[in-house]
Amino acid sequence: MNGIEKWVLAVTGAVGGLWSLLVDGLGLAVVTLALFMVIDYVSGLAQAFYNKDLSSEVGFRGLVKKVYYLLLIGACYAFENLVFGTRHLADGVAISFVAMEFISITENGVRMNAPFSGVFETFLAIVKKKTEPEKE
Repeated sequence: MNGIEKWVLAVTGAVGGLWSLLVDGLGLAVVTLALFMVIDYVSGLAQAFYNKDLSSEVGFRGLVKKVYYLLLIGACYAFENLVFGTRHLADGVAISFVAMEFISITENGVRMNAPFSGVFETFLAIVKKKTEPEKE
């Protein structure tokens, strides 16, 4: 591990620990979201490599967007805790982002021609229909 990696780990650990302290702990929804974000990022890299469409700019933009989502959810937790003394609404926001990440993970699989069958294929068709913008 080089000096930069150690610095990044130290800073992110400190910021994460401080944020958790400020919002009285992070819920299971955030932990699940972080896991799904990692799976989505790795599956996105895999599909880009598979399709010979790997781009460092696209990958970096994806990381920036995921960091923003985590900051936004952290702000939701802090605001809700301050105003209402609860964390349930922010958990709902985090869960909605988990669903979005799950859809992206499955889309990455589709782009790699991964075999989906049965009930899961029907589920993907319903999700795709619900998430596609309506054509006028």
